Amino acid sequence: MKELWLFTTRFPYGLRESFLENELPILCDRYDRVLIFPEHREPGLRPIPSNAELQEPLADPYGSASAGEMLRSAPMVMRLLRSLLRDAPSWSILRNQWPALRSRIGQLIRRSAVLRERIKKDYDPNKVTLYSYWTHDWATVLGLVRMSVPEVTYFSRAHGFDVFEAQNLNNWIPFRSFQLQQVSRIYCASRSGMDHLKKRHPGRPELFELAQLGTNDHGLGPFDPSGPLRVVSCSFLIPRKRVLRLVEALAMVNIPVEWTHFGGGTEENLVRRAAAELPSNIKVDIKGMTPNPEIMAWYRDHPVDVFIHLSHLEGGVVVAVQEAASFGIPVIAADSGGIREIMGERTGMLLPNDCKPEDIAELLNNWREGPMATAEFRQGVRAAWSEQFDAKIVFQAFVDRIER
Repeated sequence: MKELWLFTTRFPYGLRESFLENELPILCDRYDRVLIFPEHREPGLRPIPSNAELQEPLADPYGSASAGEMLRSAPMVMRLLRSLLRDAPSWSILRNQWPALRSRIGQLIRRSAVLRERIKKDYDPNKVTLYSYWTHDWATVLGLVRMSVPEVTYFSRAHGFDVFEAQNLNNWIPFRSFQLQQVSRIYCASRSGMDHLKKRHPGRPELFELAQLGTNDHGLGPFDPSGPLRVVSCSFLIPRKRVLRLVEALAMVNIPVEWTHFGGGTEENLVRRAAAELPSNIKVDIKGMTPNPEIMAWYRDHPVDVFIHLSHLEGGVVVAVQEAASFGIPVIAADSGGIREIMGERTGMLLPNDCKPEDIAELLNNWREGPMATAEFRQGVRAAWSEQFDAKIVFQAFVDRIER
C-alpha cells in the first residue's frame, strides 16, 4: 500500500494554495492513501478525494518547545543556529531578527518532536513518500526529524517566497543552508526559480529540477466581441501584485470597460476606494476572496476579452494566468518570475516589469482593433496552454518523476 504524506501551509483549510486542488486528485489516483498535514487551521474546509485524509494541525502552531525539550534537542538547535550564522546577510540583520528567529526555533523543535513520534510509529521508507509543498518551515521540520531518524527522505516544491530572497524580510531566507543539506530534491515551479536557486547554491546544482504546475481543463470560454471591453484580474490585493497600477491604467481608458477582480487582501479597501473614483465608462466588480471552483464556473459562463496581471515580484508560472489561458483568454502581464514561461506571441502581451499605466491604457483602448481580439487567436491561447500546462499531463509526469 503506497502512501504520500503531503505537508502544506493551510490546505485544505481556507482558500489559499488553491493550485493544490488541481494536483491532489492526481496524487490520490496514484497513491492508495494521501495524508495531508497543514501547519495552520483556517475557517472553511474544502472537499478532498475519499482516499485523502486530513491530519489535524497542532492546536497552537506557534507554541514553543519547553526548556527541557530544547535541552534534549541541543544538536538540532545548534544545527539551526549554525545555519543562521552561515546564511545571515549581516550580523546586524541577524541581531534585529533574532527575537523572532529564537521563537521560530522553539516552534520548529516542538513540531519536529510531534512529527518524529508519528514517523517512528507509521513511517516505512519502502511505502511512504514525504512531500513538503513549500521549501519553508515543513522542509526545516522534516530535516530536523531526519537528524534523529536517518532513514527519512523527503522532497519539496519551491514556488516564490521560498525561492527569491527579495520576497522575504531583509532579503533573507532563514535556515536555507540547513534545508538544502537535508532535502533530497527541490522541484521548482518555474525555470527562473530553478536558475536562481542554482546560481545562489552552485555547490549542489543537481538538487534542483523544473516541475511547473498545471491547471484543469474546463473548456474554451465564451467569446463576445461586442459591448464593453471585459477585463479580468485575479490575485491577492497586496502591494506586490500592483492592482492599484491597473486602476491607474483604467482611469486613462476612454472606451466602455467592465473590470472584474477576484481576490482580497491587505489593500482591498484601498483598491475599492480607488476604483470608486474611476470615470463612469469603467464599471467595477471586486469580488474579494472567492473559492477557485466558483472562479472557474464564472469563466465558463462569462465572456472575457483580456486577463491582466501586473505583479512585479512573482515566483512560478502564475496559476491565475494559466487558468485564464486555459479558457482561451489573451493575457497582458508584467515580466516577473516565471511569467514569461507562459507568455509569448500565442498567448498575449508580455510587458516590461516597470510597465507604465499609460502603456496599459493604450493597449486597452485599441484592443478590439488588435490581433488578439479574434476567435482564432483565442484558440491559439488555449492550444499554447494545453501543450505545457494541462494538469493531467503535468502532474502525471511529476508523479512519475518522484516515484523513480
